[in-house]
Amino acid sequence: MHKRLTLPVALLGLSLLLSACGFQLRGLQDVPEPLRQAQLVVDSKTSQLERELRRTFSINGVELDAGGRYRIELTRERHTRRAATLTGNADVAEYELRSEAWFRVLDTQDENRALIPEQRVMIERVYSNNPDNITASDSQEHLIRQQMQQELAQQILRQYISIRPGA
Repeated sequence: MHKRLTLPVALLGLSLLLSACGFQLRGLQDVPEPLRQAQLVVDSKTSQLERELRRTFSINGVELDAGGRYRIELTRERHTRRAATLTGNADVAEYELRSEAWFRVLDTQDENRALIPEQRVMIERVYSNNPDNITASDSQEHLIRQQMQQELAQQILRQYISIRPGA
């Protein structure tokens, strides 16, 4: 009987220890209760960031389009790619990817007062290009772009939860 209780007690103790030290899964934020409902407004019908914003906010317990007090407006996006370095044969050795997004947060219960005036979040990545394997390079770029979208969404979420409700 002693052996059957040891594992559950050990697991309970470990979970208490982890929660007591502030451990959280990567990407999860502590969102204050008043900020858990918001509206997301996206100007572009072709937004690459909208889906990632919805996913990131949902994972962190923020219900979007719930008629919440706060409105997050994604006003602009820009995604660029440029050659960062060239080989001796003038082939592209590395590409630099840049993603930028402009957003603002308004308080709909206070005459749309800007709690976060329009600001830009940006992320850059450089990756090696293999001109002999275009398919692999394209797949690598696609994966990096997805990771960049996740990071932009995290940056916007962190800005959003920095709002002091009722201030």
